[in-house]
Amino acid sequence: MTTAANEFVVVFDQPSTALSLNQAYSWHWSKRKRYLDQWRLALRIAYTKAIVREELPVGPMNIHFTFTFPRNARRDPHNYAATEKPLLDELVQLGLIPDDTAEWVTMTEPTLRIADDNLCLIRISLRETK
Repeated sequence: MTTAANEFVVVFDQPSTALSLNQAYSWHWSKRKRYLDQWRLALRIAYTKAIVREELPVGPMNIHFTFTFPRNARRDPHNYAATEKPLLDELVQLGLIPDDTAEWVTMTEPTLRIADDNLCLIRISLRETK
């Protein structure tokens, strides 16, 4: 986890491949919850392991996710909202953002990257909007 004057970045190992909306709609709600709870837990562990001494940004945020995949395939970035939403909820639970409403959060299209070493990571950037 790194911080700057107007940016806060959390990096953690993805517990699995990001869940697409196509998958989420076809799964039973309990399977989907178990799958996404792993993501929330990974974010919580990364946050609690980090020691934040700097002040976190305050005010409306621009949040950007980067999901990593082990191989190249055709993917629609907006399809990964099924993974973004539980992580936003976890950011609220952790107190990094006061709320995930439009008043506090502006989302950008997620970046989908291919890992050269097949290591899966996710990066969540919080920036004050001007």
